[in-house]
Amino acid sequence: MRQDLDRLMQERGLAGMIVLALDRYSPAMYYVAGQRIHYGVYFRTPDGRAYLVHDPMERDQAEAVGCDHAAFEQHGMSRIQDEEIAPARVLGRLIGEVSATFGLRGPVAWFGETPIGFAHALLKRARDVNPALLVEDGHPDILALARMTKSDAEVEVIRQAARGAVAAIERLRGFLENLRRDGDTFRANGGGPVRIGDLRRLLNKVFLEHGLEGGESIVSQGRDAGVPHNRGNDLEPLRAGAPLLVDIFPGEAGGGYYSDLTRTFCLGRAPEPLKKLYADVHDAFRTGMQSLQVGLPCRASQEAVCDLFESRGHATVRSRQGTEEGYVHGLGHGVGLAVHEPPRLGGPPSNTQALEPRMVVTVEPGLYYPSRGLGARIEDLVLVRSDGTLENLTPAPYDLEIEPRA
Repeated sequence: MRQDLDRLMQERGLAGMIVLALDRYSPAMYYVAGQRIHYGVYFRTPDGRAYLVHDPMERDQAEAVGCDHAAFEQHGMSRIQDEEIAPARVLGRLIGEVSATFGLRGPVAWFGETPIGFAHALLKRARDVNPALLVEDGHPDILALARMTKSDAEVEVIRQAARGAVAAIERLRGFLENLRRDGDTFRANGGGPVRIGDLRRLLNKVFLEHGLEGGESIVSQGRDAGVPHNRGNDLEPLRAGAPLLVDIFPGEAGGGYYSDLTRTFCLGRAPEPLKKLYADVHDAFRTGMQSLQVGLPCRASQEAVCDLFESRGHATVRSRQGTEEGYVHGLGHGVGLAVHEPPRLGGPPSNTQALEPRMVVTVEPGLYYPSRGLGARIEDLVLVRSDGTLENLTPAPYDLEIEPRA
């Protein structure tokens, strides 16, 4: 949690942290400052002192951060620009000067999103000005460690995003149930064949109704459903008897906290191979959920799911490294200010991270056989409560078959 940052800095022996937002939304800045500061530099020491240098147009947001702050020009930005010219050197010099005044000396955790070349030039100039600045490169970094567990306020925002995801999947199911079959395709309201893009637009509409943005939702069919991150072909008509994989991960509009939810459908009667595949995935999902236990390694649930899939004749990443058919990924991941963040429910034996209270993770087993036109995944978002029990944040039916109107 955010309140752990000072403790984590102390445990790492850090002099502090510096967070950049360079004219764009920055998850790291949002996390440490609690505000969407788009252009600024945040400094913090392990004893809780904080200072923000910001664009004057964002002075109201800066005031809401609750720490000492000043606009760039109060630190002579125009003069520095005239003297340094290159933007990376300008910002690096300013950071060097402010960090020295602020008392940052020693290893510092740096965060922000910027091109590598820009970052290199910025760091070099900052250290020219304040040679006592060092770059901490520990793994995992302190933001990743802090973000693995969520505060009550964070959980509530994630829960709201999850409600929007559930509403979208339920609206989609209702739409599919009311289609009219026309041979192997489907129509709505007397129009032409319904296509993958129509479903994506429907989902995005529901996201907007809930104050969310959908990003690149996965709506894939048939062979495409057999490649886990294939986004799907918007021009492809819906087909009877094919797997329809819908993976949605809406988050706060303008940047913020995400949710994650996947369901697999089949319009009309599912062919026997798809029914069997889906039954194996559903059993694996239940196994994964039942095996989540506070104190156990996060990857223990992945091991249980691999046991089940392998016993049923499917290759897994454990039994056949690099496999592209069968169970080809880990069981889940953390969700927060990014759709994918620590902890990982899987990975190599070196992943010793234990499941802890207040983590928010996905459980998402899947089986993929693109060569056979098959793919299925089930995914729910789960909160590990403070008492160690689980709360499913995305409750929605798991029925595979949807029988539209004749």
